[in-house]
Amino acid sequence: MRATEKTFTPSRPYFYGFGQGDAIHAYTPEEWGLGGSSASSASNSTHSLAILILVGAVITVPALLAPIWLVIGAIRLNIGVVLLCLVCTLLFTGGWFFVLKSIRQELRARKLRRARGLPKPWYAVTDDQARTWFEERPGTLEITRQNFPNSSRPFPSDHHDRKRSGH
Repeated sequence: MRATEKTFTPSRPYFYGFGQGDAIHAYTPEEWGLGGSSASSASNSTHSLAILILVGAVITVPALLAPIWLVIGAIRLNIGVVLLCLVCTLLFTGGWFFVLKSIRQELRARKLRRARGLPKPWYAVTDDQARTWFEERPGTLEITRQNFPNSSRPFPSDHHDRKRSGH
């Protein structure tokens, strides 16, 4: 591998969440996409692709106009307009690129979820909630520390590892 190539190592193999039903699903980081909100959230509209596209459309106009006004302010030597437009250019074009990146990420995630038959994650669940759900359904997902890194309950392998290390 060359030094200029970026590598992505996810900190966890799965994120867990509810779709529209009561089943908990395991999603890879790539499948998670925009993902679900926390279970206590009342509204999930910000995690909607349609809302994201609408926000992108709304900020397109200021993202295009701010650099034009920046040039006009520079030509007229108006430092106030230049500074204001510089800030607006950075905010709106940065926001526009962020929205565009998020839309592309969600479209890729939708394609991956569709291939595995997974619904869009609406609400995230904790590792302990997901672990309990998968323990009640053996054979669906391996119950290991790697798959549930934030689980507060001990794993059988944790007990064996402590014996080997002498603790």
